Amino acid sequence: MKVGDIVRQCDTLVKMKGRAPSTMLGVVVEMSANDSNRVPPKWRKWLGEHTIAVVWANGRLTENMAERSLEVINDSS
Repeated sequence: MKVGDIVRQCDTLVKMKGRAPSTMLGVVVEMSANDSNRVPPKWRKWLGEHTIAVVWANGRLTENMAERSLEVINDSS
C-alpha cells in the first residue's frame, strides 16, 4: 500500500454481526510508520506496520487507520 492507492475498509480486523463491510472507496493520503510510542510491538503484526490517513468518496478524512483494516482496490502505479 502507498499514497495514492484506492482502498476500501475490509473486515480483516473487525467483523460486525449483521452488517456487511463498507463499500465506500477512498484514497490513501498519508502513511506513518508505527513507532513504539504509538503501537505496542506485539500488536504491529496484527494491525500493520503503518497508520493510514484516507480521504473517502464523501469527502471525509479518517486518520490513524490500521493498515490491515484496508484493502487496496486499485494500485496507483
